[in-house]
Amino acid sequence: MSIRSYFMAKFYDSSMQEIEKLCFSGWRSELLSSVSGDVLEIGSGTGINLVHYPKSINSLVLTEPDNHMLKLLYKNIEQRQVDKSIVENTRAEKFAADKLEFPDDSFDTVVSTLVLCSVDSPVATLNEIKRVLKPNGKLYFLEHVVAADKPHLIKWQKFFQPFWIHMCGNCHLTRDTESNIKDAGFSFERIDRPYSTGGPSIVSPTIKGIARSH
Repeated sequence: MSIRSYFMAKFYDSSMQEIEKLCFSGWRSELLSSVSGDVLEIGSGTGINLVHYPKSINSLVLTEPDNHMLKLLYKNIEQRQVDKSIVENTRAEKFAADKLEFPDDSFDTVVSTLVLCSVDSPVATLNEIKRVLKPNGKLYFLEHVVAADKPHLIKWQKFFQPFWIHMCGNCHLTRDTESNIKDAGFSFERIDRPYSTGGPSIVSPTIKGIARSH
């Protein structure tokens, strides 16, 4: 467990406060309002999505590979279970997104918010998501991506990327996550391409929506 990992976990929520207030919190709430069945969330961090899940879902499994983040996630789940503000059948597991220790066809829904930017291999992660999803299962996603329609911004993303990867937990600025999802065998039920506010412009290009597994 590195010192960088410790400080990232400690200050992650506060560093995201402004962008969450201005757009991400609303986007999460709107996106996750329609999730259903048995739900898996990858890269859950401190559990920022917990308050946005409808209580009508059957179960919620949150995965997080980082020990520092996981400690905060456990605490957050425990507190929200005490005050009954989350789904009753909620638990956390220490699994990496590309090594999910669940049987095939285990979940109706997988949720990924600001995760595919920082996994070692988006391709391996999406293949693993597809494996654990039931046939016609859904992937709900909210991810910052390469600025495909703004070449001048791509230049800045490429310039800052080595520093960003080093300081921000392997977060990449130039991943074409939309293409990666499609290439993994998903079809988009809906996809929006907004630009976030409240954070650096290099992380503002965003995709959010729902993709179906086949």
